[in-house]
Amino acid sequence: MRFLLLFLTSNFLLLTSFLVPAPAFAQDMLSLKSIIEEARDYNPEIQALRQNIKAKEARIKVEGVLDDPSFRIEMEDLSKENPFPTPGNAMQTKYGISQMFPYPGKLSLQRDVSLTEVSMAEAELKDKEIEIVTMVKETYYDYLFISGSLKSVKEIKELLSNMTRIAEIKYATGQASQQDVIKAQVELTMLISEITNLEAEKEVIQAELKALLNRPQEMPLLEPSEIPRKKVDIRIEELTEKALEINPALQKMRYEIKANQIGVELAKKNYYPNFMVDVAPIQRNGRFDAWDAMFQINIPIWRSKYDHQVGEAMSITEASRAKLKAEENIKAAEVKEGVVKVETADKIRVLYETSLLPQAEFSLDSALKNYQTGKIDFLTLLDTGRVLKKTRIDYLSSLAIYYKRIASLERVVGEELLEE
Repeated sequence: MRFLLLFLTSNFLLLTSFLVPAPAFAQDMLSLKSIIEEARDYNPEIQALRQNIKAKEARIKVEGVLDDPSFRIEMEDLSKENPFPTPGNAMQTKYGISQMFPYPGKLSLQRDVSLTEVSMAEAELKDKEIEIVTMVKETYYDYLFISGSLKSVKEIKELLSNMTRIAEIKYATGQASQQDVIKAQVELTMLISEITNLEAEKEVIQAELKALLNRPQEMPLLEPSEIPRKKVDIRIEELTEKALEINPALQKMRYEIKANQIGVELAKKNYYPNFMVDVAPIQRNGRFDAWDAMFQINIPIWRSKYDHQVGEAMSITEASRAKLKAEENIKAAEVKEGVVKVETADKIRVLYETSLLPQAEFSLDSALKNYQTGKIDFLTLLDTGRVLKKTRIDYLSSLAIYYKRIASLERVVGEELLEE
């Protein structure tokens, strides 16, 4: 009777561990949405790019403004008896104020370049945010996988402990050999070793996640919530079109082309002169009785120099257009690659859910019954338990891979495809 009770208890544990739905998770679990928001707010790389935008915006207020005027004092007919002349004791003193004026349009073009550079910096920030969010998601799914694997191995360990007690009872009643007990104990020790390795991997993943969130390493991290069971709807043509339109890396390159085009127009302005206006009141014997005025321009006669400057700016623009086209081709290929990987991972995930995992669970349940009746040996029972453990971990891996590949596809497209 005691042996039968243990056998029924082990079967009950097996069924409740693998066939009964998991309980609802507590509210204090680590959610993906919360850490994504945290990363956007506190990640140092994102913060650095936000400061870069502020610097670019400050630059706008500098460009488009005239250079400071110049002030000079000219003293004429100085007395030899006064080694330290001052404006008041000179025979004649001029107070000159001059201002440089660039050719009309130059200042506004310089300002346009600065405005475009701000747009480039904003696109760079958006690209970095998507990159960091992708890294957070991938690390989080790894965290879920390791935590789920650890839980699964511990459940298998508990089940194996029950199997070991059954083997010990059968050995005590002469229904099994001592070798069965030894095999069970060895298998149990191997599971303990595997749990130790998984716990070490979990600590490493927690450290990576804290680094992305800019959290101190000594700060504890909550356990992750359950891996989502959502499926993303994928249309490759729509995703490719969207990626080419909204991907921030491509947007940044388009703003760069715009800035280079403005640079061409700015280089063409060098064909035209800049101006300087100078006004100088004249002081004689302590009285202002006259003034001078001067108008000056530079003469841009070395046109070949400006031709080369314009040619350089145009070549840079064409080069940036070619880079954009190359990057668009790469993004289109990456979308195709990402879609194929997501679809493949989804097929593998479904295969585990509908076939492999139920079969492995049923196989172990059947093996326990057959071992009790003596139809199979203990080694076969252990092998069945190993298969279930591997299948469960592989299933968790297929889930993590599926959602990580969705995250990678989101990185290419530049938009979230799976709402968290």
